[in-house]
Amino acid sequence: MIDEITLRELDYKITAIIKYLIENGGHDYLVYNRTCPYYSDEPDSDIVEYAYDIRNIINNINKDPEDFDCPF
Repeated sequence: MIDEITLRELDYKITAIIKYLIENGGHDYLVYNRTCPYYSDEPDSDIVEYAYDIRNIINNINKDPEDFDCPF
């Protein structure tokens, strides 16, 4: 478990990174949304979406897995 202060610090920092990515073309930096692209050779996500996913993981770290609020 991670203490509440550390979780808030992580959330604050990833939010700052997301803001920077959005303001500096992060939506144009395309990546695969899975480790192995089975269905296509084309990227299907961008680096900003990855950062949002990380923020969701951070916000769910101390939750019971059945209570996770993840869009992926």
